Amino acid sequence: MPQKRRTAIRRVIIMTAIFATLGVGVSIAIIAAGGGFESSSPNILDPPTEADIWKVGDHIQDGMTLEYALTSRGELNSLESALVSMNFRQAGENWNVRFTITNGTGQPSIDHTLVMSNELTREGQLDESFRPYFEHIQSSIFAVRDMEYGESPKYLVLGAPWNTIFVGSSSVTARVTNEERVSTPAGVFDSFVLSYKLAEQTSKIWVVRDMPLPVKAEVYDAEDKLLYQYELVNVSGVTSAAIGNSL
Repeated sequence: MPQKRRTAIRRVIIMTAIFATLGVGVSIAIIAAGGGFESSSPNILDPPTEADIWKVGDHIQDGMTLEYALTSRGELNSLESALVSMNFRQAGENWNVRFTITNGTGQPSIDHTLVMSNELTREGQLDESFRPYFEHIQSSIFAVRDMEYGESPKYLVLGAPWNTIFVGSSSVTARVTNEERVSTPAGVFDSFVLSYKLAEQTSKIWVVRDMPLPVKAEVYDAEDKLLYQYELVNVSGVTSAAIGNSL
């Protein structure tokens, strides 16, 4: 075995033991040893904890409504300045999610209810008439649900990697690059900003610790064309800790 590889493995073993002693998952040690975090924090003396983990769908309350302004562009169809409302009702271990979508193109509003898991994955069949609308929501507002960086959880700490995006033969890492107070029509939120660049434009997604979904996003493709953008315009039925402060 080459000396360089033996040294790297030895570093992982040592850091795994250190993080295990501190009560932090082995995955953090592996990421830290491999250079996954791009920041002086977290470090061995101040590692991320379970309290720093963010999961799609956490903090949903029975009766909660989230309303977004969404533009999402695809090859076959688009949503332009659409209002997307999601109302969550408890259904055993799942949620009955009522989607009401009013497209800015002047088309009639769509009203459809889906059964979704706590992680906001679809359960059961999808009505074909609703599929084009739901696919836009999945690829935009729900997109963070499918982000993966190895086995790492999604940590709300500066430098934490969330996703690997492959572009041709190369790849780009989406990671937490900033903490920012972001203003939306629903209020002002203390957020963590995920960002990455495929060309000249920087894609950004604003994630709030106590909210089940991001509150804002602007995402571009490898040709600097807008894929989607959205922002939270109204929210109800949430805990006081999750509500944005007014300006």
